[in-house]
Amino acid sequence: MTSYRNISVATVNIVGELLSTGSTISVRGLQTREVLARHTRLERPLERYLFVPERNDDVFAQVAETMWVLAGRDDVAWLERYLPRAREFSDNGETWRAAYGPRLRNWNGRDQIAETVRLLTEDPTSRRAVMSLFDPDRDFIESKDVPCTNWLGWIIRDKRLEMSVTLRSNDVIWGFSGVNSFEWSILQEMLAFWLGVEVGPANYFAMSLHLYDRHVDRAGRIVQAARRPSPYDFRIKRHPFATPWVDFDAKLARWFALEQAVSTNPGQPIGSFGSVGDPLLDAALTLVHLRWASEVWDDRRLVRELGQLPAADHVVAAYRHLGRRRPDVLECIPQEEVAAFFSAAGTAAEISDEDVRGAIKRLHAEKNRAYAGAWKRRGELVSIQPNIARKVDRLETLVATRTLMAGETALDTAIDLLIYAEKYRLFLAEGMTPGTLIPTDALEPLSDHDANLDLLIDRLGLTPSGREVEIIVREIVEAFDHSWRRAESGALPEDRFETATLVSTLAGELVALLAGRDREAVARFLRHEARK
Repeated sequence: MTSYRNISVATVNIVGELLSTGSTISVRGLQTREVLARHTRLERPLERYLFVPERNDDVFAQVAETMWVLAGRDDVAWLERYLPRAREFSDNGETWRAAYGPRLRNWNGRDQIAETVRLLTEDPTSRRAVMSLFDPDRDFIESKDVPCTNWLGWIIRDKRLEMSVTLRSNDVIWGFSGVNSFEWSILQEMLAFWLGVEVGPANYFAMSLHLYDRHVDRAGRIVQAARRPSPYDFRIKRHPFATPWVDFDAKLARWFALEQAVSTNPGQPIGSFGSVGDPLLDAALTLVHLRWASEVWDDRRLVRELGQLPAADHVVAAYRHLGRRRPDVLECIPQEEVAAFFSAAGTAAEISDEDVRGAIKRLHAEKNRAYAGAWKRRGELVSIQPNIARKVDRLETLVATRTLMAGETALDTAIDLLIYAEKYRLFLAEGMTPGTLIPTDALEPLSDHDANLDLLIDRLGLTPSGREVEIIVREIVEAFDHSWRRAESGALPEDRFETATLVSTLAGELVALLAGRDREAVARFLRHEARK
């Protein structure tokens, strides 16, 4: 058994363990690093909010999915409003067939939560309080959705409720640190309240605890950036659960009714729609209100509303999440304890690769709306190549003179170059074998649609190479000169695509290097794009 203080400490250490000692294995066509039969113990499961730089968790999705589970729901339409990839795990596009909620709240007509409360109320020493999630009658099939969590066990010792969770398969990023520890800690807190005992440790037994290759780069950054203080050491409070079991379902129904009102009209002040009447459930409602309101409030309004909230852990989590895309919210935090935490922890590393990619995609969408097809209207030699040339020339000038136009950073120029180099590749791919660059079912013409450029940006690696800016820019200039000559000579699309790809690859390398070196420039870029 390996014991950790909370989910944040556990995540960092487990990620490091998987990177250093995990066995490599391909499962269902995906490469993973894996350890078997891993027992992880969280001594303070109520320190449930994840504060791990570079992890880029979505606190709003965690809260929403947890409430959805507790309500016994399985509908994808509601969940994907907070978890856009939810439909990817559905067999029919409408429900999760193995959703935990219905199995907990209505297993052939039996509410397992109610039965656990009854059993442990009648016999607090019982060892029979278990909840099953894997169903042998239903789950030995081929499906996108077979439950990863299989069993929940509850035992009271020394007036503390200890939880044990068994999982057949546990992805440390999207599973364990993504939602598992969060949702089950909520259920553990609720059960402890209903039983009149304290919350004890939480144990996770994973048959396979693993890290997917798609997360390896992020995992390395998590380990490097993780030695940060915890907000729970800065007098940050929690909002506890305090609703009797007999009132629980009514409070849940009210929560979902208020969520509907908040998401329909998010511009109203926080709390203006009323409350559920439970501190924990109202904290969850505040978070979903902030999630929707952040789409319509400007920075000044967002800062004002956040500043009126208490110095509680869910508020710190909201500051951290919103601050990744909108750094202004972290510049003047009125809650003394919250400000002290961010001052000690720093905020630079909170800017994630996904935030940068998202801002690049928003920048492109804005340019596309403004200029439409002007970038390619007169063809490669008159429109496309000269457009790219201007970005290349600005970078070459920067290296030579160390000056740029007022208000424009080297990162801005590198991002512009990357966008137009990728658009050029889409343009060239239109005359090549379908599927050369992106899937064959992509919208056509390839270079006209934001979604196709977004797909290329999502593939962008943002791990700095360690090379010098001057060397990368010199190679960009050389590669572009080669690209220009091939376009002038009317070379085959495949040959022009080859040189365009080299320009794009080098531009991506430059963006990664500059983003890693100048986090203030990244913050300004994110701030600018978030305001659009």
